[in-house]
Amino acid sequence: MASLQRLYNHLPVQLQNAATSMQGFLYRRTRFAGEFASHLNYLTQTEFASGDELRSLQATALRRLLKIAADVPYYAGAFRKHGVEWKEIAGPEDLHRIPPTPKRHLREQPLAFRSQFGSRQRTVAWHTSGTTGSPIELVYSVEAVQRLYAFVELYRRQAGILPGERRAQFTGKMIIPARQRKADKRFWRFDAANRSLLLSTVHLHPENLDAYAQAIHRYRPTHITGYPSAIAVLAQFYQRATLSPPRLKAVLTTAETLMTHQRALIESTFATRVYDQYGQAEMQSFWYECPNGSLHAHPLAGVTEVLRPDGLPALPGELGEVVLTGLVNDAMPLVRYRVGDLARIAGHRCPCGRSMPVIKEIFGRKEAYLVTRDRGFVGRLDPAFKGVRHIAESQVSQISLDLVKVSVVPAPEFSQQDENRLRHNLRDMLGASVEIEIVKVDRLPRGPNGKLQAVTSQLAPETTLSSPVGASLVELS
Repeated sequence: MASLQRLYNHLPVQLQNAATSMQGFLYRRTRFAGEFASHLNYLTQTEFASGDELRSLQATALRRLLKIAADVPYYAGAFRKHGVEWKEIAGPEDLHRIPPTPKRHLREQPLAFRSQFGSRQRTVAWHTSGTTGSPIELVYSVEAVQRLYAFVELYRRQAGILPGERRAQFTGKMIIPARQRKADKRFWRFDAANRSLLLSTVHLHPENLDAYAQAIHRYRPTHITGYPSAIAVLAQFYQRATLSPPRLKAVLTTAETLMTHQRALIESTFATRVYDQYGQAEMQSFWYECPNGSLHAHPLAGVTEVLRPDGLPALPGELGEVVLTGLVNDAMPLVRYRVGDLARIAGHRCPCGRSMPVIKEIFGRKEAYLVTRDRGFVGRLDPAFKGVRHIAESQVSQISLDLVKVSVVPAPEFSQQDENRLRHNLRDMLGASVEIEIVKVDRLPRGPNGKLQAVTSQLAPETTLSSPVGASLVELS
């Protein structure tokens, strides 16, 4: 792969577009063949099924998954150690008998999670970006990829996006070589196979944004997809630019936690709805936003648990750790996998008619939360930016228990009043004991996959929330 990337980097832009389109064709040939059509039909027929029917379908899928997992070296040992017989697990309500799987175990011994069932199938190797640690080696069955993209297509269609429509997509792939001349403002490449204008997430400097907007204007996409932090930067530019924003059917966000102020900015700028989606490279779940604005945890993609620090199920509205059992990937089954995110579940059923769990809020990674002497555990920092209008991007970093640094990329209109308001809001959230340092920067660092981490912490792990163990599931409504 490294040699192919080096070859790509030395191609002229026209041939890079051809290479990108060829890769897109290969992705498409895998994703939308085989089980894709039948699984999409299955998902379409069951999307509005009753809670009882979904519970039954989920239990059947779980038992199938556990049968495969029982022959996986890691789980064979874990089941034996804890006296668990997979045949005795009737459904998600019995999963508490199985200990949770720490992410570090998968990172340290990936071969121990590969199934014999998967070894008899065609597989696809993958690895995570490693933005919060070393990369994790993964393997998917081709059928799992096709089933996953059936969920993706379900999500797109209920957002009003039809197959084959043009999209502008902020991608974490390194599509722009470092050797590209500074004067060359083409920070995008074309994937003709998927009708996608692929936009770099690592060149979003203020002096480049007009070039991005001009490329989108010429391409005329019906929707924009990708990282909310990148789309919000573009929206902020349109707020000040003379060029009108494109007319879009929808904006589809994924891969990062969508902040409230980002949603408001994007929706007001593009005069359309944002539809958020949550998933993992490990294929453990598929949560998607419906037209009513609820984020549904699809029970046929995985079993969702939200757990308190004591290991018991979180009550509706209560913050808890997300623990997932994926039902899609036979080649690498993961049971009660601790993805490292926090969320709140809702206690109501959505009026859209889907009898699926509703996720009230996703808080992102538990490592990215602040701890202060006055307030203790502090999450969801975006309210601190309420009323602060002239910031293009920001990153909050906890240096110590007594120091929090806020790096801001200021818009041209950024003033002392904005800085004072931000400091006042943060003081209200964090308490009086912590020093707040606000610094202006030209740009913020992004990870190797283009993600912007909105909150970072240099505190030792033991300073943050303790990791929960044990638990039960989020019930279907």
